[in-house]
Amino acid sequence: MVDRLTSKLSWWLRVLLVYLATRCLTVILFLITSATQGDNYWTKANPPYFDFLNIWDVEWYGKIFSHGYPTTLPMALDGSVKANEWAFLPGFPAAVKALAFTGLEWKYLAPIMATFFGACFALVAFRIFAAKLNDYQALWAVGLFLLSPASPILQTGYAESLGLLLLALAIFFWISERFWLTLVSMAALAFTRPGLVALALAIAVVWIYRFVQAQLANRAFPIRDAFRLGSLSLAALLLNFAWPWTAAVVTGRHDAYVATELAWRAAYPFGGGGLNPILPWFSSAEYFIGGSLGQVVVILAIFSAVAVFFIPQVRALGLELNAFVASYFVYLLMFFFPQSSILRILMPTFLLYGALAQGFVQWSKIWRWFALAILVLLQLGWLLTCWRYQAPDFSPP
Repeated sequence: MVDRLTSKLSWWLRVLLVYLATRCLTVILFLITSATQGDNYWTKANPPYFDFLNIWDVEWYGKIFSHGYPTTLPMALDGSVKANEWAFLPGFPAAVKALAFTGLEWKYLAPIMATFFGACFALVAFRIFAAKLNDYQALWAVGLFLLSPASPILQTGYAESLGLLLLALAIFFWISERFWLTLVSMAALAFTRPGLVALALAIAVVWIYRFVQAQLANRAFPIRDAFRLGSLSLAALLLNFAWPWTAAVVTGRHDAYVATELAWRAAYPFGGGGLNPILPWFSSAEYFIGGSLGQVVVILAIFSAVAVFFIPQVRALGLELNAFVASYFVYLLMFFFPQSSILRILMPTFLLYGALAQGFVQWSKIWRWFALAILVLLQLGWLLTCWRYQAPDFSPP
């Protein structure tokens, strides 16, 4: 996939060639999976490519594309809020809507736009990696991520590709010290994918680290740096609530967004742990694994997440990138209810593929090809397990 013979090509052309190769492969995997798909809620058996890409939550984004958001929340008989459009942010369907003049319907426009945004993300991700690694490692980092198990989502009508693009832009502009462009990227991200609070925490961590470092060195913390980092962290924190505030204003209910999000957890025990920090991890472990083994798995997962940052290749990525990944882990620990979508939800930690690539390029060719084959099989496994629908299906992507 990535060969030194391509080193004479422009960096952006190399990245796009890798992206094209991985997307063609994923199209084949989608077609293989669709051949095993039976009749379901969304399609007939063995659906065509574009029909198969428009299942699961793509339906919700399609509803937003068609008619926007309800002004009154749908309610269940017990008084709880039912699943509705407010759980899905408007950035992606709005971007697709901008091309409605083409006359193409949602089921074609959404995956085409998602695939385009995925290509843009790959370009920006390369620039982030190239700021910390050499070009060969950076290209492999992008390629390995594009072969990761949940990467097929980048060409479906989900908001992941646009969300990752905006996140990558925010991180790239941040580490490049482009203050206003960072703000613009964060503002767009606030209406595309949740979790901006993780970036706010990461920037705050860097602010604190540099302040303490300056104090220990008995020198002044530059006012310009302090102001910029503080402003960016505060802006990210405030923007994190932009969509919940919007939902509250439109529906007249202050907890409209949170109540809608929790509707998806209602089928799980203890309501999926509610919005309580950390508890959802243990209630999930109880539901999916059971007994003390589930609790042990959660504790091991937390320790493993901490241990990641002691790996030299991870530390080589630098303070900012480490701070974001750590902050995102904290965000998931505090607010996420783990289930089969965990691989998709973990995609914002794409930065860790920069660490993986550092070791990967040192492997022999045969071991690299073997690892790539494993990644392809894992993609196929993800599609067969999470994307293919077999009622009753409790393994959404």
